[in-house]
Amino acid sequence: MMPARQQVDDFGVDRHQGEAVTEVEAAGDGFTMTTEEGEYDAEYVVLATGANRDLAESLSCEFDDDDTVSVDLSTETSVDGVYATGAMARAEEWQAVISAGDGAAAALDILSNEKGEHYHDFDIPDTAASVFGDLIDDGA
Repeated sequence: MMPARQQVDDFGVDRHQGEAVTEVEAAGDGFTMTTEEGEYDAEYVVLATGANRDLAESLSCEFDDDDTVSVDLSTETSVDGVYATGAMARAEEWQAVISAGDGAAAALDILSNEKGEHYHDFDIPDTAASVFGDLIDDGA
């Protein structure tokens, strides 16, 4: 199995791993993120800072009664283009690897939004259509 970082690098993503985000602001059709190394523009933000919800608060995301960030089924917050994952949106629901859990779900939702239709992150073999077609024809 290929490490997640390698997959991201293979897609040409400009990673800024290890740079703590100190501020996020809405800017035009997207966002500007500030780190100790500089500023970066993004169309989407995925908040994955655990129980620290300061960035969500600074973006004026709505909160639930238990002080978690309010999200819909797609993990999107009340702010268009901002998603909240893990303990941001679920009290005491800690995950060791956000990119394999809620973060991955948020990424699929963002990709679906960009594509304009449902996006899936797996390959379907060419033979699948004939196999499923045969099952349907046989009444299975």
